[in-house]
Amino acid sequence: MLDSYAGTGTTAQAVLALNKEDGGNRRFILCQMPYETKEQEQKKENICESITAERVRRVIKGVPKAKDENLRKGLGGTFSYFKLGKELRKQAILDGRDLPSYAALAGYVFFTATGEEFQPKKMKPPFIGMSRDRDVFLIYEADIEKLKDMALNLELARSLGKGDRKKLVFAPTKYLDQEYLDRLNIEFCQLPFEIYQRASSR
Repeated sequence: MLDSYAGTGTTAQAVLALNKEDGGNRRFILCQMPYETKEQEQKKENICESITAERVRRVIKGVPKAKDENLRKGLGGTFSYFKLGKELRKQAILDGRDLPSYAALAGYVFFTATGEEFQPKKMKPPFIGMSRDRDVFLIYEADIEKLKDMALNLELARSLGKGDRKKLVFAPTKYLDQEYLDRLNIEFCQLPFEIYQRASSR
C-alpha cells in the first residue's frame, strides 16, 4: 500500500493490524514532507520523525494504555525510516563529477545489501552498520584520485576484527584471495557504479 500523504501514519497502522489479524504479509510505503508549515521548519520540528515514524514504532512494539488488546501488546512487524537525499546519478559518478558523500553512499549500500534501516549515528568508518546477521563496512572517499589507490588489503582486513559474525565489506577493489577472505569471515563487494574501473582507466 502506498500512501503519499502519510500524515500521522494511519495507513501503516491499518496494514499492520490486518497482518496481525489474518497472518498476512502486506507492506506499506509512507511518504510525508518533514515540515507542513514554515514555523515547523524554523523550529526543525520534523513531523516525519516525531509523529509519523514514532506512531509506527509504538504500534509495532505496543501501546500500554491502548483500549485494544492487540494494540497494547503490539501489532508486530518491522519498518525502515528513510530521509530522501540528493539523487545518486550514475553517469555523473562514473565521470567523477559528482561523487556522493561518504554518508550518502553508506546509506545506499547498507540498505541495498541488508534491506534494513541505516542509522548514520552508529557509523564509525569504515564500519557503517550492523544488520541482523552481518557487520557492514565501506572503504571509500569522495575523491576520484584517492579511489584509484583504495582497496581492501591485508592490514585493513585484519583491523576489522575477529568473531563469528559475517563482515560485508564494500570497497573499490581487493588485494586478497577468496580463501583468505573466507578465513576472516569477510564477504567482499565491489563498490557500485563501477567507480574503480572508471578511475583506473584514466
